[in-house]
Amino acid sequence: MAKAASYRLLLMRSGRTEWDLLGRVQGAADLPLTRSGLTAVQGQTTGLISHKLNSIVCAPDEASRATAELLKKATSCRRLTVSPELGEMALGLWEGLRYEELENRYCRAGRQFLTDPSGVLVPEGEAFEDYSDKIRSALAGVMARQKRGATVGVVVRPIALGVMRCLLNSADLGQLWAMLSDRPDVEWYQLSNNDPRLVAPPRRPRRSASAA
Repeated sequence: MAKAASYRLLLMRSGRTEWDLLGRVQGAADLPLTRSGLTAVQGQTTGLISHKLNSIVCAPDEASRATAELLKKATSCRRLTVSPELGEMALGLWEGLRYEELENRYCRAGRQFLTDPSGVLVPEGEAFEDYSDKIRSALAGVMARQKRGATVGVVVRPIALGVMRCLLNSADLGQLWAMLSDRPDVEWYQLSNNDPRLVAPPRRPRRSASAA
């Protein structure tokens, strides 16, 4: 039996934007890195100089692209691809609000989003389960296009990163915030060809919290 292909995956959170620093819900809003965010990314990527990446794939927003360019330079990577499928979850009418405003304005839905976002339907935003399925499929596609033994970097915004970490650690998606707060911005993973963690499980009945 042929041995399964093995890949190294570097997951990296994009650098901080102004809304990150102000505690605002960013969602799919496209913002640049702040000066401090840029400095932090430069420090993180400098620590990766000894690692060589075969390719880098990033989300399409400005902060992710700027972060990926710095990673590309530090690791002497020649190939950088921008993938719209890795974009951050659209949070509709919530984008721009401070996180502490969610509970005051949206009651139960706001509270649930801040604890377990998986069952929340944000007004004019994406359904979380649809979004998580899209991210799983996008990550599986990225890895399927790699050569055997490749090392690939993926740079995304926080919610996309949290979804990926839940998938790769076989954790429930309700643990998304813990996967962001309890871990560093840069993590390594070892994946196999057709890794079962990237295969979508059967859909659960959708839970929802009204965001009205």
